[in-house]
Amino acid sequence: MTTLLHDLRYSGRLLRKSPLFTGIAILTLALGIGMNTAVFSAVETMLLRPLPGVPDGTRLVQLFRTWPGYPYGATSPAHYFDVRARSAGVFSGVAVWDFAPLNLSAGGRTERIMGQMVSASFFSTLDVRAERGRTFTPDEDTKPGAHPIAVLSHMGWQSVFGGDPQIVGRTILLNGHRYTIVGVTPPEFRGPVSVVIPVLWVPLMQMAEIEPSSGRRLDDRDNNYLNTIARLRPGITIERARDRMKAIIAEMRELYPNEYKDSGILVLSQAEAGIHPKFHATQVALSTVVMAVVVLLLLIACVNVANLFLARARDRSREMAVRLSLGAGRARLVRQLLTESVTFSMLAGAAGLFIAWGTIAIVNRVRLPIDIPLDPDLRLDSTVLLFTLAIALLTGMLFGLVPALQATRPSLIPALKGEAPAGGSRSRMSRPLVVAQVALSLVLLICAGLFVRNLREAVTLDKGFNSDNLLLAAVDPGMNGYNHSRSEDFYHRLLTRLSEMPGVRAVAFAEEVVLGMSNSDTGVEIPGYTPAKNESMSVAYNVVSPGYFAALDMKLLRGRDFTAHDDSAATGAIIVNQRFVDRFLAGQEVVGKRIKVGGRDQTIIGVAATAKYHSLGEAPLAYMYLPLAQHFRPAQVIHVRTAGDPAAFVPRLRAEVAALDPDLPLSDVRTMKNFLGVALFPARIVGAVLAAFGILGLLLAAVGVYGVMSYSVAQRTREIGIRMAIGAASQQVVRLVMRQGLQLVLIGAAVGLAAAVLASRLLRGLLYGSAATDVTSFVGVPVVLLAVAMLAIWIPARRAARVDPINALRSE
Repeated sequence: MTTLLHDLRYSGRLLRKSPLFTGIAILTLALGIGMNTAVFSAVETMLLRPLPGVPDGTRLVQLFRTWPGYPYGATSPAHYFDVRARSAGVFSGVAVWDFAPLNLSAGGRTERIMGQMVSASFFSTLDVRAERGRTFTPDEDTKPGAHPIAVLSHMGWQSVFGGDPQIVGRTILLNGHRYTIVGVTPPEFRGPVSVVIPVLWVPLMQMAEIEPSSGRRLDDRDNNYLNTIARLRPGITIERARDRMKAIIAEMRELYPNEYKDSGILVLSQAEAGIHPKFHATQVALSTVVMAVVVLLLLIACVNVANLFLARARDRSREMAVRLSLGAGRARLVRQLLTESVTFSMLAGAAGLFIAWGTIAIVNRVRLPIDIPLDPDLRLDSTVLLFTLAIALLTGMLFGLVPALQATRPSLIPALKGEAPAGGSRSRMSRPLVVAQVALSLVLLICAGLFVRNLREAVTLDKGFNSDNLLLAAVDPGMNGYNHSRSEDFYHRLLTRLSEMPGVRAVAFAEEVVLGMSNSDTGVEIPGYTPAKNESMSVAYNVVSPGYFAALDMKLLRGRDFTAHDDSAATGAIIVNQRFVDRFLAGQEVVGKRIKVGGRDQTIIGVAATAKYHSLGEAPLAYMYLPLAQHFRPAQVIHVRTAGDPAAFVPRLRAEVAALDPDLPLSDVRTMKNFLGVALFPARIVGAVLAAFGILGLLLAAVGVYGVMSYSVAQRTREIGIRMAIGAASQQVVRLVMRQGLQLVLIGAAVGLAAAVLASRLLRGLLYGSAATDVTSFVGVPVVLLAVAMLAIWIPARRAARVDPINALRSE
């Protein structure tokens, strides 16, 4: 311990002795450590952190219905009640929940909020108790419509009700119905999806009032839309719970053979399922890419600092020689030098925490232009701090070991005389580091180039529709108590008013927005088509009004569009896309063909071009369009195609809706381009991070090359003086130094290109259909790096050409 304290005091004196060296080394490392900490904080939030405010979260699991080709299905209320009743031996609680947009009226104003509809067992399953009042009780999972109560989140209590201390017992209006607030949850509880905090929770039994337009029923076993979460009993393993679910499915198949044919229940731990398993692979892939990038950046910083320490090792060669001559062991000196490097890295880690804190604060303030209250909640918690400590210690050892070994083996006699025969050795050690630095920087820059180029391609990708001049707005008259006929009348009048307005080219309504997060599918039966084993016959669809294809500028290849005559009294009509035809009806005349959709006969009246429906990177999907008049739902998204800027039309759209009903709010009002920007937001973040880190890596590489070449020139001052004394021209000296530096850069570029090809293949699954070996990235990036490196080499080369031969010869 005494020796360690002595080493630390000595390290402190060295820090104060060389403030410029100390500042450069600490700042370089702090950038790498800070970015690693910030990115790890995001990864920890998405993939590692348990649900906030939920005790013993390791015992939580998520349950999913499964069908062939559909492994992560939702749950119906009837199925939930059956599973809960039959699983008491393995689960201490089972609960279901679903997001529920609501119209909240309180204090004389109405606003659209995001709530959640949950079973009464929700809070007890999560083991969450109210901060004020109470949560739901078991009897509130019985008797539909008899429990008009709500529990507020702490965020909702503060933001909507101003932290009213008398909030418990207060009456509010939800979708026009009176509800009593019975409790407020603790501030640390954020719900089952930690990045989205609902304003409030309401009981599942109030479904008819909370989702009046859905047409859902509590006894409908086939309507699966609820998310299921459960808590394992103490001592029960997840494998035992899975066995019990298999037994339950067997029991249910006996009772309901049609509903449970080929169906199962998948049990995943909360950590494994995350927000949703279908997002988990993408989350892991993006997290891996960004973490790999910041690790590359940290390695570049370590190489830079290692070069700085190698330069200082030569300056301290006499000190090391004296110590060795006086009997100090090499291991003792290596330990001293490693203590110095770890001291540097710990100070850099502390500085990196400030960089990470600032970065996290900026990210937490980012708000997307959507009505869902997303809150990333990145933190510097204990897990992140331990990660930073480990990174700081590791980097201290990484960049300090080679300089320590190099410094403790000087040629004793020349070193004691103050000569510098070790310089060549130091230069030989620096050169591989420069090669590594250039290679790492090239990998970083090429990956950044691939993402940036790919994002540009995604914006211009053929999506199957035209996103220009298209305005979107969600509205749901059912939430204001409109019945079926009154809702239809509202939409008819709104369509008429909007269509007659100048500057409007097309107007339509649709249940879902293409490339949105929500999607619906249903089973199809095609006469003459035999499904392959385990082939899913469930096809995605949208419910749309006449004029939808004109509003989206989407091509109809054959047949016709829906018209006002395709109403509830007419024969069932359907429009399918070309991929549907290719998959199920290849080589047939499809217009007029009758198929079954959701068990009902439908006649194909048209074929639309295949588009992108769920994501820009998806393979072509079979898709169907159903007419709104035959499958009416009050909740619709208004699509308005304008002649000019759609954003300028927003006030006019709001005015037209208000003219029909001033109490009916619009939500999610945005242009299609903004909507697609949100869809691309994760990829944009990754691209921006990669680009920023790539530029930073390029600068660090340039500084590293400049440092090595400057030191090399300083070492060869006498040699250069001799060359110039015997007649070498300045241009020859410049070429000599440039050739030496470019050899290192070209070797690093070759290594980096090979590594970048391998890295690009790993990134292929994250790119929107473009080639992972993009020529522009693989040619342009090395050219830029070479140009920057040449500049970094030319500056010391130019200085070498200005050496005075006489002064150079006298220098030794």
